[in-house]
Amino acid sequence: MLDTVLDWILRGVVIAFGAGALIALARWVRAALRERRERWAIRLALGMLLLAGVYTWGHARLLWNAEEIEAGRMAWRRYGDPREAERNRGEVRGWILDCTGEDGRALARYGLRDGEVQRVYPLGEAGANFLGGGTGAEDRDYTVERLFAKHLRAPERFAEQGELHGAGTDLRLTVCAEPTRAAWRLLDATNLNGAVIVQDVQTGAVVAYAASGRAEDPPFGVKRYAPPGSVFKLAVAALWWEAGLPDTRMPCPPYIQTGRARIRNFESHEYASITIPTGMLTVSCNTAAVRMALEMRERLGVDAFRDAYQRFGFVTYSTGLPSASDEPFWNTDNAAWAQRMTPPPIRVRFASRFTAHEWGQIAIGQGPVDVTPLSISRFLQAIGNNGVMLPPTIEWDRMDKRGEGRRIMKETTSRKLQEAMLSVVDSGTAQVAKARFANTGWDLGGKTGTADVANAPRPDAWFAGLMYGPDGRARYTVVVYLQRGGQGGRIPASIAGEMTKFMASHPQITTPGSGESDAPARGVASAAGARGGR
Repeated sequence: MLDTVLDWILRGVVIAFGAGALIALARWVRAALRERRERWAIRLALGMLLLAGVYTWGHARLLWNAEEIEAGRMAWRRYGDPREAERNRGEVRGWILDCTGEDGRALARYGLRDGEVQRVYPLGEAGANFLGGGTGAEDRDYTVERLFAKHLRAPERFAEQGELHGAGTDLRLTVCAEPTRAAWRLLDATNLNGAVIVQDVQTGAVVAYAASGRAEDPPFGVKRYAPPGSVFKLAVAALWWEAGLPDTRMPCPPYIQTGRARIRNFESHEYASITIPTGMLTVSCNTAAVRMALEMRERLGVDAFRDAYQRFGFVTYSTGLPSASDEPFWNTDNAAWAQRMTPPPIRVRFASRFTAHEWGQIAIGQGPVDVTPLSISRFLQAIGNNGVMLPPTIEWDRMDKRGEGRRIMKETTSRKLQEAMLSVVDSGTAQVAKARFANTGWDLGGKTGTADVANAPRPDAWFAGLMYGPDGRARYTVVVYLQRGGQGGRIPASIAGEMTKFMASHPQITTPGSGESDAPARGVASAAGARGGR
């Protein structure tokens, strides 16, 4: 009450001063006209009187409509420009079609709901964290529905230009409805946070994406860093072969002394002798990986690691957190999508004075190494694509604009990595996956990861792999990440096996890479002596 009284007193004082000034000015003009003073002074005074009058009228109108203006101001703060909001509500958005382009498998469309024609998202929570819809749909900012809104609202025909209720333009994605639904069902059954990503090897297209997360959370598989654990051993093995170092045998003791500390194998497993790098990946031997990294540092130098990892698409640094990579991540012409959905780069810190223990931690993905599931999928895509990395895409129209890609490793290196990954499922840490896709004619290779996290009750779990079609060619990547998921060779490997079975049993799904691939078939012998088929 006191505030209101003081406000009106101040307004009265201002009005009194203004009225007094106007009266004084009017008297001066009257006297000047009688005395016939210079005209320029009189004209100036008349102009001031006119402006004062306009101001008085405008201010009085504002005071009279103060409540209505305040209500409009609050509405603006909440909804933005009301005219733009009305235009957005009035315009019909185009449908979001999946990889098949069929209306029956649309990811976002219009249909009857609660007796009204409304926007419908058939995948529900399965597509909410990436495509749109689901609980809290209006609050989701990192979605196709939101970031491609300009495209979806664009008039389909020239005749619709300027119409309030334009029909909108459809958007066909590379994401397939059925694999995404299957991935979500498997992820949701774990009751854990995580992500499942399937990407086409030949084209880089994202075929399936399912992730947990609330409406206000960025996509779990795109924007959130996580330690990779033993999945990062793929990079150590790749560097070994890229440097031309020969396959050799090495012991795999239960632990290795690195300065004053020890690095152990999971559950202290040990092997008298294994072939490296293949055997190191197959049984996921930490001690052999550390010994390989220390040996390469001695023989090749630290710069060899930096150069190779940067070529693989990682960002290396020594002090201070690095900025995002200058290289465009997505194959897209949508600036909003590129800005909001570009994942932070895989980053690896190489300090100037790393101890042997810290160096060993990097080798097994437990040191200062940060990755995202989508970035791991991109790295796997290059391994499956003969060593050539392609930028991921979700837009069907961008499929023929992907270019030739960028070679990040030798063809022989990619073949050897694939053979080693196949042995991980055949006889290594991911054998549990074999029964899931048995008798399908398809195959699966990969690398498990179990990443310890400080103060967490259970480690994070990974499986990063490649699916192979009946012709023995790598068709898709499959990345499964489960926060606090335990061992990577258990639930993540089982989910990857189930996704392989699903892709094998649904040949009717038209995926971006359904055609022939230039990547070598699994089991093709190379000059470097890659393992043949089983």
